[in-house]
Amino acid sequence: MTEEMIKEIKNIQQRLVNKEMEGEDWEEKMEMIRKLEEVNTYLKDALGRGIEF
Repeated sequence: MTEEMIKEIKNIQQRLVNKEMEGEDWEEKMEMIRKLEEVNTYLKDALGRGIEF
């Protein structure tokens, strides 16, 4: 399940990257991408320790 979550988060990140935005919307998009990367890192670390979600 954790690996599926990681793949889905990467998919969402890619969709955000491809979405055209400007100004504050662009800044918010970049913040979302950073936060999703933090979640991905957490999930990968947990998976490395044998923790499944």
